[in-house]
Amino acid sequence: MSIIQKSELTECELTTMKIVWDAGEPITCSEIIEQLKSKYHLVYKDTTVYTFLKNLKEKGFVDSYRRGITFFIPARSEVEYRKDQMERTKHFWYNDSLTEFVVALAEDQNMEKKDIASLKRLFKKYEE
Repeated sequence: MSIIQKSELTECELTTMKIVWDAGEPITCSEIIEQLKSKYHLVYKDTTVYTFLKNLKEKGFVDSYRRGITFFIPARSEVEYRKDQMERTKHFWYNDSLTEFVVALAEDQNMEKKDIASLKRLFKKYEE
């Protein structure tokens, strides 16, 4: 399985995975269902969420263990996933150009002076 295929998540899987990442500790399906409802206003049957979790497990994103009930934990870090997604975006949309990628981000955002100052400090750090 290629990295691109492995990192492909549906919107539902990604939202479910975000809840697992944000939990910071093992989480049950019923807790995920509740957070889908409360945080994202998404209402799914437990069988549907179990399907999301099964898919996430097959894709290498979650592991599970059973202690009376099943708990889910991240098998892949959120930081790793975000980096992979940014790399894919840079490669696909910006011809692997970091400059084009950063320019697009800057132009698409309403950058405040504090953002510009932070970026200037960041770039200055890499000039040295």
